[in-house]
Amino acid sequence: MGALDRTTNLVMLIVIIAVGVAASACAVTAAYVYLRSRPDRDAAARDRLARRWLIATAALGFTVIGLRFAWFLIA
Repeated sequence: MGALDRTTNLVMLIVIIAVGVAASACAVTAAYVYLRSRPDRDAAARDRLARRWLIATAALGFTVIGLRFAWFLIA
């Protein structure tokens, strides 16, 4: 049973870190899209695209919190 516990902990840790890195990447992408001015894209479109990236960031962030809570319940 001890090996199963270590395997479960390792898998949960890897999944939580991967989702957290994805959330960070979404946040950086949102900042990049919002701050980079392109002549072929108007400000409203840039704001909408940055908002979508921020929504993805929030969804992934809440997923990390939920996974951490699930990990707590499993262990």
